[in-house]
Amino acid sequence: PSPSPGAARWVILLLTCGGLFGQFYAFDNPSALNEQMQQDFSWDSQFQYHFNLLYSVYSFPNVLLPLAMGLAVDWCGYRSLICALGFCVVLGHAMVSLGAAASSWPLMIAGRIVFGLGGESMQVAQSCLLLRWF
Repeated sequence: PSPSPGAARWVILLLTCGGLFGQFYAFDNPSALNEQMQQDFSWDSQFQYHFNLLYSVYSFPNVLLPLAMGLAVDWCGYRSLICALGFCVVLGHAMVSLGAAASSWPLMIAGRIVFGLGGESMQVAQSCLLLRWF
């Protein structure tokens, strides 16, 4: 049996909240692991520069991209956009994790760029989804 429209909207709300929680957790993950990363990257004399670059490259695409994604929601629809942006978030964080395991700043920075392409824009698409159901 399929859930009633009343029940479906609460499931969508919980899934949206879970997705946002995961995104914010992944965003703040490097900050929580700062000391451990300093130990792993003890060979890097510019650790603080590279570490701060992880947050800067996330923010660069998000200066104008959420505005463009607002238009993309109208053209593509929020369902396909949420899937594509969610894939960017997962792929980006996987790249950051692999880069941390390999002690590779370039891979981590590339991962944060991919993560940034999906992160804030996904919130725009999820807001459209919630507007539709609530």
